[in-house]
Amino acid sequence: MDGFAKSAILLFFALRMGDVVNVAAGMWFVPRYVSPEDIGAVLPVTSFATFLSLPVFAFAMTVMKESACLSADGRRGKVKSLLKGVFIAVAAILVVVLAVSAVAVPHFLAAMRVSDGAAGFLVVAAAFLGCVAPVYTDALQSLKRFRALAAVEIAGAALRFLTMLALMPFRALAGYFAGQTALPLCRMAGSVLALRRDLAVPAEPFWDRAAVRRIAMAFLAVVLYQGAPMAASLVEQSMLRTGLPAIDSAGYYMVSRFSDFLHYLTFPLMLVMFPYTATAARRGGSTRPFVLKCAAATLAAAALMAAVYSIFGRELLALMPHGSDYAAYAPYMPWLVAITALTTCQVFYTNAEVSAGRFGFLAWLVPLHAAYPLALCVAAACGAANDLPALIMWFGAASALRFAFATCGIILRHELP
Repeated sequence: MDGFAKSAILLFFALRMGDVVNVAAGMWFVPRYVSPEDIGAVLPVTSFATFLSLPVFAFAMTVMKESACLSADGRRGKVKSLLKGVFIAVAAILVVVLAVSAVAVPHFLAAMRVSDGAAGFLVVAAAFLGCVAPVYTDALQSLKRFRALAAVEIAGAALRFLTMLALMPFRALAGYFAGQTALPLCRMAGSVLALRRDLAVPAEPFWDRAAVRRIAMAFLAVVLYQGAPMAASLVEQSMLRTGLPAIDSAGYYMVSRFSDFLHYLTFPLMLVMFPYTATAARRGGSTRPFVLKCAAATLAAAALMAAVYSIFGRELLALMPHGSDYAAYAPYMPWLVAITALTTCQVFYTNAEVSAGRFGFLAWLVPLHAAYPLALCVAAACGAANDLPALIMWFGAASALRFAFATCGIILRHELP
């Protein structure tokens, strides 16, 4: 068994243990403690917190490509210098994010009908820490320290579970986002401990004009790459909350938790694939085999899950607290799995392109994600997207378009075999 497969299996089992907490949060804590009127706010507020983290997330992803290539060449002294510069840049970016959040968060929470002020503070905290944590965990990933990364993820999941268990019975939304804050805190602390041994080497010069220019250009490209889909997702989630009755937005939340199982299965592949595709591209090899393997595994798992949900959807939904109240929404479960699968396959392709330093896909990805939310808003204004079935149809059409463009990119990409 090669290193890629071993690492993927290791992270698969480690993250599955962590995902038990994600399942508990989404399928037990939230339905148990959050009122039906507030459940529909969880997804848009989480999407908003993710959107706030975009600048540092993009910077971390850019640095991950650089550190993956340096690590492949054994230049850990340069990795050490790279990370020192990253921490300084992250601090500067966080100041800007803090200023924007102070203005934007209260208005957004009011629009989502969230009145818990503590939840607003914790949304900002989760966004900030979620920004910084990838800088540390991506360093472990690029150095292929997958055992340490697995340990950090398990510990973070445990801390998140205990935090929610302690707080959600008293302050449901605030306790949920406190758990979201605890996870990146643990990731940061654990990664620092794990990186001390790897970076206990003399620093080598890295930051020069060429390096700054290269990273700045890649950073702008990744902001476009990540920002356009994040903005589109935020529009989707906001429309689910503000354009539908509370019961429909809550029903969507309940059934969409089951499509998240596909994400739990495929996320380890995403983590492991990035440094391997970056190294393959640097050495003149092909990234296509990694993308095809991951996409095939995703589609196969999605087909199986969709079949199970088609037959046993209502029974599975009834296992959640108050889940039987949402039995009418069970038929949407297979469709949401299909949407997740198509989007995931596109992300495999675009992440591989980013790792290889190729950003030509932005020529279709950015216009698509700019036109789609606009079309969705126009459709809603015209009455063509004002109920849950219509919105899910729009979500599916967008995911199919993304998948089609990614498939064309894989077919037309000319690489060495």
